[in-house]
Amino acid sequence: MNDTEKRILALAEECIRLGKQERPEKQWIGRMYERFRAANGMPGKAETDGLIFRKMYGNAPEKASDTLKIRYWRTGRHLPGSREQCMAFGRALELSADETQYLIQGYYDRCDRVFETEEPDAVYLERIRLLGQLKQEYLDKVHPVIRLQIYQAGTELEQSLRHLYYTDASRYFSFREPEKIEIGRHITSINYLSEFGRQMKLLGEIPRRTMIRHLLLFGMPFINRRLISCRLEHFGYLPLSPDHTQVDGSRLDWLLLGFLELYEECCTGKDPEDCDRWFREAYGILDQCLEKRGKQSLRFLYFKSLRGGE
Repeated sequence: MNDTEKRILALAEECIRLGKQERPEKQWIGRMYERFRAANGMPGKAETDGLIFRKMYGNAPEKASDTLKIRYWRTGRHLPGSREQCMAFGRALELSADETQYLIQGYYDRCDRVFETEEPDAVYLERIRLLGQLKQEYLDKVHPVIRLQIYQAGTELEQSLRHLYYTDASRYFSFREPEKIEIGRHITSINYLSEFGRQMKLLGEIPRRTMIRHLLLFGMPFINRRLISCRLEHFGYLPLSPDHTQVDGSRLDWLLLGFLELYEECCTGKDPEDCDRWFREAYGILDQCLEKRGKQSLRFLYFKSLRGGE
């Protein structure tokens, strides 16, 4: 085991250990709750939960169990079941605009906005413009041999984006160098095709971890911590922060920041091909460790369609 492998495994183990700690976002929602209590004369918590329920639904709870979800949300046991419910919870707590944004981006770990249709909205148009730029930069990096294969198959490069993406992603889960440059087998999963198509139009809820994967795969090997963080923010997500956690408490940001720091340390000044090879091999080590430990939510390049194209 070389030094780099030791550092990667140590990074994974420390990340798993940190994930056992209480979510900072849970502590934050607790402070918002206590502020609300103070503003309303410091009633008991059961009474406060009932007050929040009335502010959310316009009527008093009919039975004690009706307010259980409020208790679960403020204690971090569960999260609101939908974006709308989360927003209503924030309004009931009388959060400011900035606090509401953090409620969605931090506590709920989602994008600040969801677009259900392609619309002439200034924010949507700017975000789709950037995504188009990233996709074009990705296609510009396609190897000439693969370009020729696609051309000979009678397909346009742009129409092969989802297949190129799938082929690229699958290569991060094998240590073996490909014997020849070629595009992989065709992915036929209806779920993958539909989901990828909507995501490439920025439609519907796109999980933050999924957007991180897109930014990494589209940007490789020209990526770093600052770039990924800035692009996340541009698309409406919380930028990378070592203190941010996913809703299950796992420290994906902490792990990714540490991994990218190691990538920058080992690859700065090297040829792009060497950087790509390092990232692929290093991620393979990390992913195998996380898979063995059952930490699926930390496997930031993995998605379920990679399991045999399901």
